Amino acid sequence: MLTFLHISDTHISADPEYGPHWLRKPLAQPNLGVESLLEAINRLPFAVDFILHTGDVCAEPEAENYHLARELLDRLEQPLYLLPGNHDSAQMTREMLADGERRQVLGDDHKIINGCHLITVDISGADNPLTPTLPDGQIDHFAAQLNEAQEGPILVAAHHPFLPTGVPWIDDEARIQNGERLHELLVARRERVAGVFFGHIHQVATSYSDGITYNCCPSTWFNFTGYPGMESADADLDTPGGFNLVMIRENRSFVRRYSLPPA
Repeated sequence: MLTFLHISDTHISADPEYGPHWLRKPLAQPNLGVESLLEAINRLPFAVDFILHTGDVCAEPEAENYHLARELLDRLEQPLYLLPGNHDSAQMTREMLADGERRQVLGDDHKIINGCHLITVDISGADNPLTPTLPDGQIDHFAAQLNEAQEGPILVAAHHPFLPTGVPWIDDEARIQNGERLHELLVARRERVAGVFFGHIHQVATSYSDGITYNCCPSTWFNFTGYPGMESADADLDTPGGFNLVMIRENRSFVRRYSLPPA
């Protein structure tokens, strides 16, 4: 019924030396992972309906980064839906990456694709894009979009995770702080929710709560590690970057990870 690729956190940068000083670990320049991603996607022996990018397209909201992002993403032939992340400028993402046809930048939107409802949550206007708390009006809008999705599977996409994970640095510094309210709205429709798809935390993570499955895909740049009691983020240099293949068949979802070669 629906087949798509889930990518996230590409952090494209025009700076050949770009890297976060706070990690204190040697990381490859993020564009190397993007190059591997593009090559891997263009080699796939099957077609997909679209590619979903759940945010942090660029490393910093600077024009030269978005010019380079457009140049790189032009090499993808599939329809591409992008969500701004906390490292993005929503305005620059829309003005410099969207073409109105094959490449679209989504906000708090509802799209119907092959009978499936894709509902997206935009954090770009939040009080704190790193740890956003969504205003009541945005949650009400999300509820209204769910009400409009009368028939067919429902997919939800966001940049941040909704629910606590048990990993302190994620729960305190990297999730939607009132995401439980979105979850409660989904639980009321759990028979039709085929999955929630997000990024931001740079790791492969799947969780299941109250009948709702949450899927995070790896970053194409580097992954974070996460374990109980972990208070601050740290890079997991042993886990490669990658992307996910998602197949929706009726109300069932199948997710497979594709790993990229080391940069």
